[in-house]
Amino acid sequence: MPDYEDFELEIGSYLPGGGGPQQYYGRVVKSPGGEAPRSQVKFWFSAPGELAKLRGELESAVLEIDDRTRPGPVTRGEQVLRDFGRGVFRSVFTEVPLIRQVYDRSKGATQDLRIKLRIEADELAGLPWEYLYDEDEIPYYVSLTRPIVRHLETAGSVTRMGVRGPLRILGMISDPSTSEWPKLDVVKERDRINKGIDALQHDGKVDFQWVPGGTGKDLMKKLLEGEWHIFHFIGHGGVVDLRPGADADCFDERGFVVMVDEDGKPVKKFASDLAMMLSGARRSLRLIVLNCCESAKVNVGDRFGNPAIGLMKTGWLPAVVAMQFPITDNAAISMSEGFYSALAGNRSIDDAVTYARQFIQQKSRVEWGIPVLYMRSSDGRIFNVESPQPAAGPPEATCLSKDDLRQRRDAFLRELDATPVAIEALEELTRRGRELHGLLAHDEELSARLAKIYFDLGTLQHKQKQIPKAAASFAYMIELDPNKAEYRVRRANFNVTVGLYENALKDINEAIRLKPDNPEFFWIKGIIGMTASGIDDKRGYLEEAIKAFSAAVSMSPNEPKYLVSRANAYVQIKDLTSAQNDMDSAIALAPDNIDLALQKAKMVAQAA
Repeated sequence: MPDYEDFELEIGSYLPGGGGPQQYYGRVVKSPGGEAPRSQVKFWFSAPGELAKLRGELESAVLEIDDRTRPGPVTRGEQVLRDFGRGVFRSVFTEVPLIRQVYDRSKGATQDLRIKLRIEADELAGLPWEYLYDEDEIPYYVSLTRPIVRHLETAGSVTRMGVRGPLRILGMISDPSTSEWPKLDVVKERDRINKGIDALQHDGKVDFQWVPGGTGKDLMKKLLEGEWHIFHFIGHGGVVDLRPGADADCFDERGFVVMVDEDGKPVKKFASDLAMMLSGARRSLRLIVLNCCESAKVNVGDRFGNPAIGLMKTGWLPAVVAMQFPITDNAAISMSEGFYSALAGNRSIDDAVTYARQFIQQKSRVEWGIPVLYMRSSDGRIFNVESPQPAAGPPEATCLSKDDLRQRRDAFLRELDATPVAIEALEELTRRGRELHGLLAHDEELSARLAKIYFDLGTLQHKQKQIPKAAASFAYMIELDPNKAEYRVRRANFNVTVGLYENALKDINEAIRLKPDNPEFFWIKGIIGMTASGIDDKRGYLEEAIKAFSAAVSMSPNEPKYLVSRANAYVQIKDLTSAQNDMDSAIALAPDNIDLALQKAKMVAQAA
């Protein structure tokens, strides 16, 4: 793994002694190639109006590209970003001789160079320095191969935390129910995170759980469920304008994220509020990821005006990753996959962000520069992840004769007949079963019986909210007996409860493939689709749910619940006529069921 050395660069401003317009300077605080004193830096922009215009042009350049993976010549938007990155790099690293010499010596002294930026000029802090473009190197964009971090000097020490087992990540989506803030597609937001980390969850490297709600109280309750290492927030954010006469250094009361109250109305939580809510986890929490489009945005001349910087200034967080522009779904999925894979692999936070940029770059030619890393840690190593070593097999295993092995196998199967109900007993059986299965991998009966033990174990773990353990047990279950449709259904139900809807649909579709004549499987698929649709179904889950319910109805026309479920789906797409027809059919099949009549009455009232 890289062992980075710092090229620490300060960019500031000053007013000449004899008067005149504001000037800029750069100095190398430290580097492998030595230091460089203050030297004047000449940018092609200076006035605040010009800077604000430039910031707007850069944001438009990021947002205007629709086909982000298409081959072909550079687009206008890409050219704007390239010209900006090239111009800033030339102004600082090429046209200032002292900085250029130290930078060249530093590159020659080490391959693992980290650019640590101290942007002291308030009006320059809002520029996307992550797009620095070096014409003398390939790839030209510096941050695709070298970390670029925003360094903030605050009180308090930063230590590395030892982590045994998976990285525990707590995700939260807050979606206000008013028109003040744009509506979020909660299902879509969950999906894009889940897609990015699905493989990591399956391998037990990451335990990602969601806060069941969007209030501060929901967050604090979830924080009580053990140690959390990373907090990942998805929602809205912003900056409150300074009040007349207010102290401009009150940075922690200006940047905010938006949560909700008990009625779903928006509540602004400033950096100090959020830090207070998270303080109960400060012994384990090392990183906050803010997926808000303005969480890293800095208005021209307003150096401290975003929630990410406010959180860093609280003094106990080693790092915050935030977004300086809105980011698309594909880029967010790629970022989660690359970023959390690197962290789970024990890479430093800055190296993980660089790795995430490379993942994003495979999907988007510009969005890799959107994430911004604010870091206080001196070396970026905020975690020390200790991967569990696989248990060694019994030393006598290789010496067993075929008869001995068969006897051990038969004795184990007889022991399984007792079907223990305690988690500890089931875990011991699976441990011994894995050892035996490693010697008898082609024994189909052993595989099937062991899969059933994993089924029982995963079910108990799920009931006790041991989510990562349950996920691992269900994965082993299907690996051992992949053709048992009921196992796919069980894991589909599990995935729904943890918000992994796409994974749930994959499992139920596989169950249907294995048993295409089972109407109950189609009904379960419809229920999953309805659950995944949320309030605003933008991915067509409801349409697929109706198709699944229709398949169940056609296969078993005398089952009322299939008709009732389809009626509920019709209600959600506002097809009340079809919904009432289904309810009439269900009532005809079960005329004594009063609940069906009441449900139809509600539909009639809604239609009226």
